[in-house]
Amino acid sequence: MLRRFLHNTAISAVAYGLAGVLGLFAVGLIAKSYGLAVLGLIVLVRGFLPSGFLVLIDFGVSEVATQAIARGRLGDWAAAGEKISLLTLIALVAGVASGVVLWLAATSLALVFKVAPEQAQAFVSILRITALVLPIAFAGLVAEGALKGFEEYSWLRLTEVGSSVLYVGSIYFAFWQSAAFEWIAYAYLGAMVVKYLVLALVIYIAVRGTPMRFSYWTPASRHDVAYRCWLMFNNRIAGTLQQSIIPLMIGALYGPVEVGAFDLLTRLPRFLKTTMSPLYSAILPISTHLDEKTDIRRLQLLGRNGLVLPAAIIIPILVVVGLFSEEILKVWVGPQHADQWPWLASALFVPAVTAMLGAGQTALMVRSDFLRINTRFLYLQVLTQYIVTALTAAWLHERAFILGWVISYIVFAPVIAHRMLSFMSLPNSLFWQQLGRQVVVAAILAAMAAGYKMYATPTTLPALFIVGSIACIAAWALSIGLILSRSDRAMVGKFARAMTQR
Repeated sequence: MLRRFLHNTAISAVAYGLAGVLGLFAVGLIAKSYGLAVLGLIVLVRGFLPSGFLVLIDFGVSEVATQAIARGRLGDWAAAGEKISLLTLIALVAGVASGVVLWLAATSLALVFKVAPEQAQAFVSILRITALVLPIAFAGLVAEGALKGFEEYSWLRLTEVGSSVLYVGSIYFAFWQSAAFEWIAYAYLGAMVVKYLVLALVIYIAVRGTPMRFSYWTPASRHDVAYRCWLMFNNRIAGTLQQSIIPLMIGALYGPVEVGAFDLLTRLPRFLKTTMSPLYSAILPISTHLDEKTDIRRLQLLGRNGLVLPAAIIIPILVVVGLFSEEILKVWVGPQHADQWPWLASALFVPAVTAMLGAGQTALMVRSDFLRINTRFLYLQVLTQYIVTALTAAWLHERAFILGWVISYIVFAPVIAHRMLSFMSLPNSLFWQQLGRQVVVAAILAAMAAGYKMYATPTTLPALFIVGSIACIAAWALSIGLILSRSDRAMVGKFARAMTQR
């Protein structure tokens, strides 16, 4: 069972990674063909979707739906039907209410975000089409969650990649036809609607073979859904303040061009950070079977492997990306933005910290005492982020938000690591030991990259791919030799066999 779960997790990570790569190509094409202002306008519009700022009011309907279906599959289909009915109503109300507000506020938002007069009418039209789509988008969250409960991951992967292919293809078509920029936004909304309609059809077929039907909810189901939705709402607040609301704040303070610049410089780090999330999902079901009194050794093993192995695999690659960030920007979006490479490189500290601490934090989420402390740290981290941003915004403008984001992660990484290792009864020196080894590997890679750049630099996508691949192989070789112990290398082999064997 664990082998199948790890195998499925790896496939999910690859699928969502592919969708993310397609998104990176889309951003590069928009920035090259239409400019940063148009990219900023599209980012602002997407901020008013459940994947953006409006995640704050989705109340976690997707996650709660997953739990309801999973319990229904254990035999309680009546309660599952009641909860799915209530969750669907909540999603539709949230979608309709936010859609009405967005429709009425569209003209005012164009003024708030300092949209150029020649683009204002198109921006308002896009916002109003978005308002019409919002009920479908919110209801689609319930369908996604239900499919996860049915473990129909193949359909989720297929629709995610398929909608990304459809969107990127639409961008290329719009570019070839010299279409107005608003058609890019319409293409994104259309691809999203198609994805959710396909998921709705799949969930209809899945439900048809079960006793579950829409039904009026009992007080017990209502209280359970309300409690879980309230918890998810509270969890959403910090994440929204930390990331989702930032483009809207930049738009209100400076304008669409600065929003586009911010998105450009943080898109790759955010993509890398998001792609790692499915990999950590394998940790949680394992940790739920560990009893803190009798399985201390197993928890320590899980904690040490979670700290060492993902970081040893991922961080050297992030170092390579940072060392070639100038060349990446030149190939990706053009030489006019290549001078911003230090900001792209510095933003990679965020996925690096996540790679080192994410698995351990996930493993301890089943501990309510750690969850309380971790949530407190998260809010302090957000506070630090905004303080740094406020102190530097007058000089750095949108880049101040990147600086605050990065510094907040760096400052709190040792603090969170100390608490995490304490809960696992592991020495605090483990974090500093691994950090020191990562620094040594990074220094060697930097020297190698500097030596290479003295003679040549990759200027095309194939050349960058070849050079990057060679650098990644060298990075992994250094990681195996300098970071991983013999037992760590054996553990990597075990995980690899678990994911490849059937």
